[in-house]
Amino acid sequence: MIRGWIKFCPKGGANDSEFPCDSWSKGKRNIQVFSPATWIDNEILPNPAKCTLTWSPGSIPEGSWMNTSEDHHRSISFQLYADRDQEFDLMSIPTVRRAFGSIAKQRTLQSIRGLLQIQILGLLLRIAISIILLPLDNAILFATCLVGHFTVFLSHSNAVHRRQAARRDVHFYPKTIFITGIDTPYGLALARCLYYHGHRVVGADITDLPFASGEGMSKTLATFYRIPRSHYVSRLLDIIQREKADIWIPCSSRASVLEDAMAKQAIESRTACKCIHLDTELVNQFSDTESFTQYLVDKELPVVENHQVQSRDSIHKILHRSPSKVYHMRRPDLAVSDNKVVTLPKRTLSMTYTEVSEIQISKDRPWVLQQQARLGEFFAELLLVGGQVKAIKIRPADNQPWGHSRLDEGLALAIHRLMDRFALKGGHRMTGHLCLRLMVDEEFDANNVRYVTHIAGCTQGTNAVKHLLEEPSPSLIDGYLAVLSSQPGDSSADLDRKRMQARASISAVSRRNFSFYKTLKQCDVRRVLPSLYPVAQQIDHFVGQGSDLLLFWRDPRFSVLDPLPWWWNAHIYQPLKGLEVVLSRRDVKRL
Repeated sequence: MIRGWIKFCPKGGANDSEFPCDSWSKGKRNIQVFSPATWIDNEILPNPAKCTLTWSPGSIPEGSWMNTSEDHHRSISFQLYADRDQEFDLMSIPTVRRAFGSIAKQRTLQSIRGLLQIQILGLLLRIAISIILLPLDNAILFATCLVGHFTVFLSHSNAVHRRQAARRDVHFYPKTIFITGIDTPYGLALARCLYYHGHRVVGADITDLPFASGEGMSKTLATFYRIPRSHYVSRLLDIIQREKADIWIPCSSRASVLEDAMAKQAIESRTACKCIHLDTELVNQFSDTESFTQYLVDKELPVVENHQVQSRDSIHKILHRSPSKVYHMRRPDLAVSDNKVVTLPKRTLSMTYTEVSEIQISKDRPWVLQQQARLGEFFAELLLVGGQVKAIKIRPADNQPWGHSRLDEGLALAIHRLMDRFALKGGHRMTGHLCLRLMVDEEFDANNVRYVTHIAGCTQGTNAVKHLLEEPSPSLIDGYLAVLSSQPGDSSADLDRKRMQARASISAVSRRNFSFYKTLKQCDVRRVLPSLYPVAQQIDHFVGQGSDLLLFWRDPRFSVLDPLPWWWNAHIYQPLKGLEVVLSRRDVKRL
């Protein structure tokens, strides 16, 4: 049942009116039904509890107008379930239709206009800053080109010398590697690394804009293309056949993993190009939590336990079966007000029984029992080729500093071994980028501590492995080239080599920048100032853009050997993109 309010007015009338309690039986009336939340949110009535009715969901839609008369009193009462003895002390209020039809729309339009004006002003401010800084950035660009030119002659360990040495090697065969999503930081970093290893790189962006991005102006690209969103697969095939690409690496965030999987199927069936992406079957299987969990169970891989319990007896059975594990128990509905989290087991058996006995649980009120880990969550970012781990980065989920002790090295080694098992179980089809979420626990024996790692989830695509790609290692480049080899790699390695790989896989946690939006979100000011969140996001965006303009050396587009992408993005691409948005009044969020 839903409790709400009604408003009486003359049939077809639009004037404010007040009717006594006996007006129900006098002639025809129009009734409009509203929920109490509607009144309170729009602040129409300070005390709207004067005329309370209840009705069944769906019997009378909220906001609907009903024509009633004395003859219809019984049918309306049957739908509304009105109490005959209830007192109808009706108030004189503004017309509900006008209040809700105009005030709510005006507020929404005013909010949209205000945000749009703020965004347009921000874009114009950024364009002005770009123009003001143009002479300075021109000088920086000129000086950087000179420094990069002299560095090539002074330093023999330069990346340019590495490319020249690779090109002079008679046994080296450069490959043509096609990268979509050059406008991402990791796409550009990957293109530069492949270029300085001696290969030919072709870049592309998925965009409908008529001008190139800053990353598209990189000297490491042999050719650059703009691919419209509506002709994604057909343009990919055309470019790969025209450029005779050997490998395709999808890095664009504008295409879904399923779209890239479908593109892979079309490309590998029609060309000799190899794609670094999972096939459609694995993409669909790994995208769904239940099917991914079932995949892990079928492959006999350790998976985080997650049980839905409906009785206290089932809780005790699970705890008795795994006495060394820690569980969090909560209601499955996160919106429930009493959704407390219970940690089990307790320190003693009696405390555990006492805690479980106080839980209200039944078939109608089930709980979820989820395994937890003492050492917390970790992420393993992987490049998998032919069922083997070719490159890996491991980082904690809470961004806490780690990797400075031998214990962390041992944990990285344990995770590395589990990832090798995961890749091997997938077979030759396991080629692509994956980020696995891991729960790490520890078990104590008589003389040592053993790490126990369980797989809790999976995210696909290059966007999930940014830490792995933004600082490409030689093993990453070799891993991409391994997709062209018909010989399977050596999956077995000695302990010393495994330790070296584990030490290299530890990802240092970068310092987090201050965020006005995250600070407001922690303070939970949405109830007081709901419109402040979008403004805070815009402030963070403008501050980030400003820091990119001023602190140019921190911009991932900037490189001493390749500075043009930074300059082009700051003074050509972003201003033109901002003007295009301002003139066409398109949604600023697409930026």
